[in-house]
Order: sequence, then structure tokens, then C-alpha cells
Amino acid sequence: DYVVFDTEHAPQTPVGVQQQIQALGATPATPIVRMLKNDPDLMRPYLDMGAGGVLVPFVNTAEEARLGARAVRYPPDGTRGYGPARASKYGLEAAEYFAAANDNIIYIPILEDAEAIRNCEALLAVEGVDTFIIGPVDLSISLGIPMQFDHPKLQEAEREVIRAAQAAGKPLGTAIYGGDVFEPDTYKRFLDQGFRLLLVGGDEWLLSAACRKLVECVESVRGAAG
Repeated sequence: DYVVFDTEHAPQTPVGVQQQIQALGATPATPIVRMLKNDPDLMRPYLDMGAGGVLVPFVNTAEEARLGARAVRYPPDGTRGYGPARASKYGLEAAEYFAAANDNIIYIPILEDAEAIRNCEALLAVEGVDTFIIGPVDLSISLGIPMQFDHPKLQEAEREVIRAAQAAGKPLGTAIYGGDVFEPDTYKRFLDQGFRLLLVGGDEWLLSAACRKLVECVESVRGAAG
């Protein structure tokens, strides 16, 4: 459904991200850029490149969420400035793009800090926060239980976010954790809880898993052959 291009933890450049967005244009998937931070000036060029939205780390308050949600939309709904770049076919379809952009661009904060959990009711009620992603690793660290994904503190934080999102009428989103990404039960647990936006896998993890499977396959044949 979507692919995230990570500019927070990966050594990306704007030129490289635009090339990836162009490549994804040959598919029906939506390009989402994971931002370095909740900064309107950083979001603007990626939206102009044709990103369908932004995934923003460490959004902890309603004020921060409002800033970001408005940054991805044109006035009167937001503060985004118009530029005749790739998203509007370099201005050749300016009117069409402008008319549809506010409804088609998605703003997704990542809730990954104890402060975000404390403020989640107000944060998720902000107009323009379309959905969210729970970031379990950084959240567990912030809660003082690093990588303990079955800990009651993390589970209660998750339940608190679910309650706030349901009250705000926002779809539930999370990064997948606590299971084998190749096992259906890993996803069933989250779907049964009501989550509908799932952040799944990553190029490093998938490459590592494929290489490990290949080595195991070769070793098994070599062992059988003596």
C-alpha cells in the first residue's frame, strides 16, 4: 500500500529520495517520507517532489501535531507554499494538483515517547492528524523498559493510545513488533486490536532474512552431502 523512505535514520539526500519517489511512481504504492523532525521547511521539498505524505518522529504534543498537520496543506487549511515542482508536473497541472492536494496528503506522527502518550488524547484530536504510528522501540526506551515488548507498561501505553484514537475517530496505526514478520499470527494480534495501518519490515531486515535463509539452505545441502 505504501513505502516509507527514511531520512531520519538513513543517509538519504533529497535528490536520492526524489529518484526513489519516481521509481515508486511505476507502482500503485504511495510514497511516504519519514522526516528527520517535525519541521515544515524540511517537509516542503518532499511534498513538491510528489510524496503522498510524511511520517514524523517524536511528535509529543498537540501543538507540535498542529504545526506539522498544517505544514503539509495549502491555505486556508495550512501553511504550505506552492512551488511548480514534480508533484504538479512542474506547474503544467498546477490547478488540478492544488485542488486535490489537501485531501490527498497524509500527516502521520510517530508516538514514541512517554510525553506523547500523556498527551495522546489532545494530540490525536488535532484536525489534520490523519492517523499515527506507535513507535515501540523508542517508546519502550522512554518508558524505562527498553526492548521489553511484553511489559505491562508498554501494553498500557498502547491501550491508552487506542482509546484516544477511537475517541478522535482516527484509524489505528503501529509499527509491528514482538513477533516473526513472516508469521501471520504476528499481524493477527494487531488486526484483532483494531489496528489498520501497519508499518512492516524494512530493507535491511528483509535482506538479512533472505541471506540467512540462503545460507541455511546451502548448509543443509552441504551437510547432507557430507
